[in-house]
Amino acid sequence: MSALPGLSLQELLMAASTPRATVLEPTPSSASADVSPRRRSTRFRPRVLLVESDKDARASLAMGLVGAGFEVLAAPAIEDILGELGEGRPLPHLVIAPAEASGDGMEGFTLCARLRDDARTEHLPVYLLSRHEAPHHRERADAVRADDYLLHPVPPQVLVSLARLKAGRSAFAPDYEAHTLRMPLAQVLHALLCGSRAGRVELRDNEGWLSFRQGHVVDASFDGERGLTAIRRLLFFGSGAYAVSFGEALAEGKLLLNLKIYASLLMPAAERFSALCALGIPLSARLTVDFKRLADMLKSLPDDVGQVIRLFDGQRTVHTALLECSLPEVTTLEVVTLLYAQGVLVPANLIAEREPVPQSIPPFFEPVLRAEEEEEPFSEAFETSGPSRAA
Repeated sequence: MSALPGLSLQELLMAASTPRATVLEPTPSSASADVSPRRRSTRFRPRVLLVESDKDARASLAMGLVGAGFEVLAAPAIEDILGELGEGRPLPHLVIAPAEASGDGMEGFTLCARLRDDARTEHLPVYLLSRHEAPHHRERADAVRADDYLLHPVPPQVLVSLARLKAGRSAFAPDYEAHTLRMPLAQVLHALLCGSRAGRVELRDNEGWLSFRQGHVVDASFDGERGLTAIRRLLFFGSGAYAVSFGEALAEGKLLLNLKIYASLLMPAAERFSALCALGIPLSARLTVDFKRLADMLKSLPDDVGQVIRLFDGQRTVHTALLECSLPEVTTLEVVTLLYAQGVLVPANLIAEREPVPQSIPPFFEPVLRAEEEEEPFSEAFETSGPSRAA
């Protein structure tokens, strides 16, 4: 329990000990990366108050935030940052504090309650970090209206994503807008699943959404698909502005995907997909086969590549081919990228200008009838029987 349970925020400020906090500022290069899609000025540096008793963890989290363009005031105890919340001081844009007390110090629960009771600070976003999940901790976090409650070890990128989402915005805003160019859906979903909140992520520019609850994705919809396929394709193909809203009413559905499996399987796949897209083949490109080049490469190609090549007839886009191929989208895009680099697949207009497409296609590329289609990628791994948290 807190050593100062009955004091108001102003009384706590008066009782604060001599500061031992360290101020860390981003370099011009990191600041210019911008921390929020709403902030374009490199002069704006959202300030984060970070309290963490473990020296190594504090340094890791602080440097992650600084590298993302935040100014960080880091300290080992809550009492060391109280002076930053006093009258006449510019308020921070985000507070990150330990849920439990360190020694005889103050608990994060107490700090959050005092911040919410003071008109000057009631709107500040507050994240509470804990090393031990007690049965009543989540209830206490809800009672003091903390923005979220997360278990250590917390990856620095998770805190960066949460800071980008909420720093400088009211803790009680109806939703929080972001953009996939600055914060990919895979990253923000990872951060949301690390917490204990429930809510919904909804794309603004095209139809698609997913719901999450206490470390699980519970429903999703994208491009006419629902469930696991929608989750995967939303992360791969969803782009543009999106909004995150919180509330139990927004998170109805059954458990589809837990944090552990998401972090070990789907998030790496989404990051791999994004990296392949960055190599330069637009998903809107229409490709076709250079059969002369194919004849030269035929002996070195595995048999499974045929089902990818036959999709590119000069009419389909890369995006359409990824959806129609029976292979996982990431695998298909890897094959397409390799074949494009080898000159087997080329822009359709280049072949059309050079020579007509042959009327007969080699037997190697004729469609193969299957008795059964393969199971949806990852589907078995996504099934979960109960909550699971990633370390």
